[in-house]
Amino acid sequence: MKTTITEKEGIITIAVSGELDTDTTQAFRSEAEPVTQRKGVNVELDFTELEYISSKALRVLISLQQQVIAGGGTLKVTNVQPAVQEVFDMTGLSASLIKD
Repeated sequence: MKTTITEKEGIITIAVSGELDTDTTQAFRSEAEPVTQRKGVNVELDFTELEYISSKALRVLISLQQQVIAGGGTLKVTNVQPAVQEVFDMTGLSASLIKD
């Protein structure tokens, strides 16, 4: 798992590549939380290169989204690959997390 964080026009993009699984979820959370704890931040998680996501990682995404919303911001997932999209669809998280 690799993350790249960029900011452009008031939106912070966290691009994630590889796999978000049990072994990498904590590292992802550690990298994302400094961003998601900021007040009024708008975050996009770019999953263009994400190949796999575990249920543990989904729980982290929900937690990060709650932090962002509590601070008056937004968090959405973009560019979801079909295998990862299927996981979002099966868990019912597509509507609340994925940006069209």
